[in-house]
Amino acid sequence: MTSAQLDHLIEALIRQAEEAGMELDAGQRAVLPALARAGRAAAGGSAEPAPGSSVYLWGPPGRGKTWLLDAFYASVPVARKRRLHFHDFFRELHARTFAGYGRPGYRQGSAFADGLDALLGDARLLCFDEFHVNGPADAAFVTRLLEQVLDRGIVLVATSNYAPRELLPDPMFHHLFEPGIELITKNLHVAALDGGVDYRSLSDGRRRRSGFASGHHLRHAGTDLLAAAGLRPPAAGEARALKPGTVPLTADRAGHGQIWFRFAELCGARSAASDYLALAAEHPHWVVSAVPQTTDAGPDAWQRLGNLVDVLYDAGCRLDVIGFNDYDGVFPGNAHEADLARIRSRFGLLWVLG
Repeated sequence: MTSAQLDHLIEALIRQAEEAGMELDAGQRAVLPALARAGRAAAGGSAEPAPGSSVYLWGPPGRGKTWLLDAFYASVPVARKRRLHFHDFFRELHARTFAGYGRPGYRQGSAFADGLDALLGDARLLCFDEFHVNGPADAAFVTRLLEQVLDRGIVLVATSNYAPRELLPDPMFHHLFEPGIELITKNLHVAALDGGVDYRSLSDGRRRRSGFASGHHLRHAGTDLLAAAGLRPPAAGEARALKPGTVPLTADRAGHGQIWFRFAELCGARSAASDYLALAAEHPHWVVSAVPQTTDAGPDAWQRLGNLVDVLYDAGCRLDVIGFNDYDGVFPGNAHEADLARIRSRFGLLWVLG
């Protein structure tokens, strides 16, 4: 990609924003050259892209990181590219790597490489959204993932709510990911994006009413609010027993694209994000009813609701939440503040009724 093509990619990103009725702010424009250099490196065909070609874009939620990543991915003239949500990719790679654990001849090293080959193929460009490290068990695995991606000459563009030095923030375990942090800071161009405005918080009527943003937060289950949201309560005969993973769950309704759970059944149980991912593939519309007040459930239950918000937002599924009538913009739970801020920003997209 020549310098003219570099300028063309920047112009393409600006044009996509204009076509979407947006005007990129100064912070967003400032990171465009770094993205364009990543695109040039991916399109150049070199087996070893120049150091700093890959990009780690971080900042608070709602600043446009995901939009920029999607627009960049669509604009780069590279056929061999993958755009993945980090949470989904990491879980699938982990599952593939350890699928044969305990069997004769199992070798984690070759299983890891084979799993990565299956997921990436011959990709020249890899785009990750929401890069994060959850706990000590993930630290070595993510570090190895970074090593493999860089060794293969793949151009990596990642977004995150965490500055590299803040990844795996638990002080007891942070040192376990210091090798991964060093890989990021030495090999990726690290760019902060914080224009000071959470664009998801804007309620000027211009937000799209599709996917996750088409959902509602109904503060009570009154007939008028349900009607306004286009919801019909499930009948007793619609309940279904489901087992998307290892934990059985009972939905009040699961059919015709909609799945309806009571909070206690979904979030009070030992459900996991992998369960939500599996169910979201068949049900683009979710309803969670009988959500208690913020003081009436434990932190694990609120963490599961937060995980659900993340999964459905990334999957583009509609979410209607019924209850939670004392919610005042401070999402409950014991998660790290960066994660709570992201969930709060996404939950704020729902249209409040009642």
